[in-house]
Amino acid sequence: MMFNWDFNHLGMMVTDRDEVLAYYQSIGLGVSVGPQPLLPYIEGEGEITFFRELDGDPISHKYQTGGVHNFKDGQSQIGNCQLEIYPMKPGPGMFISRYLEKKGDGINHIAFNTKDIERDTQYFLDRGCDLVFNVTTNGKTIENYIDTRLHGDLMISLRPPPNDWEKSWRKNNESHPLVNQWNFLGLGICVDDLESASSYYSNLGYTKLNNAIKKKEWRTVCQEFFLGGVLFELIESKEGSIYSDSIKRRGDGVAEIIFQVSDIHKEIDRLAIRGTQILQVSNDKKMVSIQSGLKGNILTRLIEK
Repeated sequence: MMFNWDFNHLGMMVTDRDEVLAYYQSIGLGVSVGPQPLLPYIEGEGEITFFRELDGDPISHKYQTGGVHNFKDGQSQIGNCQLEIYPMKPGPGMFISRYLEKKGDGINHIAFNTKDIERDTQYFLDRGCDLVFNVTTNGKTIENYIDTRLHGDLMISLRPPPNDWEKSWRKNNESHPLVNQWNFLGLGICVDDLESASSYYSNLGYTKLNNAIKKKEWRTVCQEFFLGGVLFELIESKEGSIYSDSIKRRGDGVAEIIFQVSDIHKEIDRLAIRGTQILQVSNDKKMVSIQSGLKGNILTRLIEK
């Protein structure tokens, strides 16, 4: 299947939104740009359906659309990447609260825009994935979460194409003078079993870009996939790797956000002024991983064009 999708945002669940937003801005990574914008007003009935526990029954809540804008999320603008930072309480109440209870802060979903959300959702349901969160307005889905966590612990969220209001909001955020001129490439995802994870991603329809390759400097074995314009690098961490702590503490999951930059030395110097630690540098000086995981548990990798 051809996934003619556009990347929308990364979703991070945290216990303290403001702490993470402030941390990212303090190290020169992302700029806090406030919550999501208002949805376009459509009169009618909205409905949210979600699971409190993934092994239980879903619950639904209906409401009249056009109410008070009371989203609790914050947004960190990192280059052209929107990182949604949503505060939750660990424990019972909703399945993503269980994520926090088990793993702590971290990225648990990636959202895409699609022109046919029903068709693309059904594609994953036919492959054994569950629909664990669904929001509708007048019966039409405006956002959902699909459980693609079996390997890599990352869900896919689908939305319809953005309207002009959202495009304007994004353009405004990216034009902020403190926002880095970085281009979002994808995610580094730690997995315990690279072979099984690779098979899983292939079966779901991700495009396999290469066979497993060793990255000696990073002490990893990796395999790259592509979906919706985004790179998914599956990472099997070896002893001494910068990802070893992540896989030991948190198991499978997103460990790194990957960006392309035009001048990596300039970016390193700029980050050094902020006291940001450089964890790993490639022999050709064209790729670095930086310490951005003291809050949020996610590292950042920069690759020069």
